[in-house]
Amino acid sequence: MTAAARAEALAAAGHSAEAAAAIAQGIAAGEADALVIAAQWRLFGASPDVLGPRDPAAAKVLPARAADAGDVSARVLLAYLTANPATGTADAAAARRHFAAAATVEPRLAAQLAVLDALVGRPLPAPERLAESPDVVRFPGLIDAATCAWLIAAAKAALAPSLIVDPLSGAARPDPVRRAHAMSFGPLDEDLVVSAVADRIAAVSGTDRAAAEPLAVLAYAPGGEYRPHLDTIPGLANQRAVTVLTYLNDDFTGGATTFPDAGTAAGRDSGLTITPRTGDAIVFRVADADGRPLANARHAGAPVTQGVKYLCSRWIRLAAHDIWGPTNIGESAR
Repeated sequence: MTAAARAEALAAAGHSAEAAAAIAQGIAAGEADALVIAAQWRLFGASPDVLGPRDPAAAKVLPARAADAGDVSARVLLAYLTANPATGTADAAAARRHFAAAATVEPRLAAQLAVLDALVGRPLPAPERLAESPDVVRFPGLIDAATCAWLIAAAKAALAPSLIVDPLSGAARPDPVRRAHAMSFGPLDEDLVVSAVADRIAAVSGTDRAAAEPLAVLAYAPGGEYRPHLDTIPGLANQRAVTVLTYLNDDFTGGATTFPDAGTAAGRDSGLTITPRTGDAIVFRVADADGRPLANARHAGAPVTQGVKYLCSRWIRLAAHDIWGPTNIGESAR
């Protein structure tokens, strides 16, 4: 049994210290699987007494050693971490080179490269201002249909009903405001296509990826809706400031995005209704520069009447924050 296999068995049995020691032995022996597991643990701060404190930037060093020895899974992990600014300086070109090297060994990986290259080569669309109060801007075709399909496929297995925790009982119950299934891409799920989408969202919103919460995908079946709400979170010190919604399909009925209190570009307070179109993104502010919520940014997702609506959401904070840190767990699901 390899050190990595032994460590996983020990961890599953609840023997975390022994598992970490086994991983340390595997690292010392240059075992590729141990290096990959150690990198994953360093992302989240598992077993700091043995492996060191949580350090996403240092996590890239471990799979690099295994990748240099020809391990494909390590090369893929290295590519994903290299593309993500949360692990240090992002380098999309280097990430693609790492992934392309892995694809020469695993041909199934070539599909991701094809989607990635088509998206990266796509010019950013010109903005269309839809409202001024709050500022709502549409970017038609921010991502192409193949990328939309990729995100839906990548998200489907992880989609789960939107729940809230009852403050009295502590039990989870259906969210009374959002009737949907949702998921967020974690650090090990953020592939090169997801990362490229995040780059484009940052570009059109004029924000830094370091301030963004994990990319989320929402699915609304018939009857699903998001009732009028604000995206800001009460009491949050580093408040959400900007929201970007990207429509991943339009083969459904219903599901329009509405801003009941928005003022149009002509200055009329008549509200705003946006019909989803595949690949379109809308960008709007939800708080001012001091973190005060903008009341007129209240919006809703109208009920879906037929088909399933898929939507990509990106909530962006006022300042940088650690999106994978323990203090942020669960926030992106709100």
